[in-house]
Amino acid sequence: MTVLATKKGARISLVKVFSGGLVGILCIFILLSYFTFTRLLSFESTLTHISDKSLPNLILISQLYSQAATLLESTAILSKSSSNASNRLAEKQLQTNLINVRQAAEKIFKNEFLDTQLDTIAMELDELSALIENRLQTLNNIEFLRTQMYELNTHALDLENQLSPAWALGVSQVLVNVSRALNEKKLQRVRFLFILLKKQLNELSVLFAKGQNNAEKRQLTNQFKTLLFSENGMEASKIQYLRLNGRAIGRENFVHNLILDYVAQLGFVTNETEQNITLQVASSVIKMKQQTQLIRSILIGGVIVLLFIVVLFQQRVLKRIRLFNHIVRRETQGFENQTVLDGNDEITDLAEAFNEFTQTIEIQKQKLEQLSMSDGLTGIANRRALDIRLKHDIKLSVRQKSGVALLLMDLDCFKLYNDNYGHIAGDQCLKDVSKLIGDSLHRDSDFVARYGGEEFVCVLPNTDAKGAQEIAIHIIEKLKNMALPHKYSNVADYVTMSIGIATSQPNSILTPEAIIRQADSALYAAKETGKNAYSLYSPAINSK
Repeated sequence: MTVLATKKGARISLVKVFSGGLVGILCIFILLSYFTFTRLLSFESTLTHISDKSLPNLILISQLYSQAATLLESTAILSKSSSNASNRLAEKQLQTNLINVRQAAEKIFKNEFLDTQLDTIAMELDELSALIENRLQTLNNIEFLRTQMYELNTHALDLENQLSPAWALGVSQVLVNVSRALNEKKLQRVRFLFILLKKQLNELSVLFAKGQNNAEKRQLTNQFKTLLFSENGMEASKIQYLRLNGRAIGRENFVHNLILDYVAQLGFVTNETEQNITLQVASSVIKMKQQTQLIRSILIGGVIVLLFIVVLFQQRVLKRIRLFNHIVRRETQGFENQTVLDGNDEITDLAEAFNEFTQTIEIQKQKLEQLSMSDGLTGIANRRALDIRLKHDIKLSVRQKSGVALLLMDLDCFKLYNDNYGHIAGDQCLKDVSKLIGDSLHRDSDFVARYGGEEFVCVLPNTDAKGAQEIAIHIIEKLKNMALPHKYSNVADYVTMSIGIATSQPNSILTPEAIIRQADSALYAAKETGKNAYSLYSPAINSK
C-alpha cells in the first residue's frame, strides 16, 4: 500500500511563513539600500573627478604607449621589406602610426621638447624609407641581371653540340660562382669572388681562341663580361646593395633608439599624473573603508536572516518537494511506494490529492485494459487479445517442443439469419454460440476469441491435430443439441457451424499469420464440402 502523507500537529501555511520571510528580507534590503546610498554620495564626487579627468588621461597614456610600440614594429617591417608592394604598405602603415602617436600626444601633453623629438623621428624615418627604396631598386636590378645570365646559360647549353664541351662546362661553372657571389653578405668576400669570375672568363677567352666556332664563343663570353663587370653590372649592383643594406641597418638602429628615447620621455612626463591618480584613489579607498563599516554590519545581519530563510525553505519545501517527486516517479514507473511525507501544509494536501488521483487512474486503467481486450457483444476475448495470446502460445510451444492447434469457426448462412430474424436476434445468437464454445473447452489454457462478425477462433496449446478434431466434433455436436432455430438456412433447420483446423508442430513451426492463413484455407474447404463440418488443413487443400 502506498503511503504518501501523514498530518501532524496544527496546520502551518507555507504561504504565511514565506510571506513573512520575504517581508523581512525586503525591510533589510531597504535599510541597507538607504545607508549605502547616503554613504556613497560623499564618494561620488571623488569618483566623478577620477572618471572624468584622471582615468581618461590614463587611457590616453596607455594608447600612446601602444602606438609607440606599434611604431617600432612598423619600422622593423619597413626595414625588412623585400618588394615594392611590401615597402609601400610598410610606409603607409608607418605614416598612419606617426599620425596616431602625434594625435595621442597632443591630447595629453603640451610639451615642445617631445614634439621636436617626434619631428626628428619622422625625418629619420623618411631617410630610412628612401634607403629601403634604393635597396629594393638595386635588388630588382640584380634579379634582372640574374635572369639575363640564366638566359645566356640556356643559350650556351642549346649550342653544346656545336661548341666544345670544355667551354660549355666552364660557362656552367661561371654561373655557379655568380650565384655564390650574389648570396654572399660580406663586401670583401664579394670582391674576391668577382675577381675569380673575371679570371674564369679570361680562361674561357683563351679556350675559344684554340677551338672552333670562335665567333659564337666570343659573343657569349663578352655578354657574360658585360653582365658582370659593366658600370651597372652585377658586381657594381651587388656592392651597392651591400652598402645600402648596411646604411639601412644603421639607420634603423638609430631610429629604434630615437623611438625608445621618446617612450622614456613619455614615461617621465606621465609619471607625475599617475602618482596624482594613485593618491586620489588611495584617499578615496580609505574613506570608503570607514564608511562601509556600518553597511557591512547591516549586510551581515541580512545574510544571517537570508540563510535562515534558505535553510527553512530547503527543509520545509525543497526537501519535501524532492521527496514528493520521488513518490510521483515511482508511481508513474509502476513501483510500490512506502515513503512517508509528513507535515500539515499545502505540500501534504498536494500529496493527498495525487494519491487520490493515481488511485482513480489505476481503476480507470484496469477497466480500460479489460475493455480493450474483450469483445463488446459476447464478452469473450477480441482480435487484439487473440493476436497477443496466439503469439505467446506459439513461442511457448517452441520452448516446450509441443504443438499448437487453431480452430477457425464460422456460422453458416448467418447473413440470412440476421436478415430474417433481425440483428437483435443475431446478436443474441452470437452470445449463445460464444458461450457454447467456451463451455466446450475443458482446459484453463484453452482460449476462445471473436475473430470478427460471425467468426470465432479457438487456440489450443499443447494439442495435436487429433485432439483439435475431437474439440471440433464436440462443438458441432453441442451446437446441434442446442438447436437454435434457423429455418432459412440451406444446411439445416438450426444454426450450424463450419470449422477449419491448422496446427503448428515442433518439426513445422508456423508464425501466427501462417497458422491463421492455413486455418482459413481449411475453413474454406469445409464450406465447400457442404458446411456444418470441419476440415483439417493439408497442402493439397491449400493448392486447390
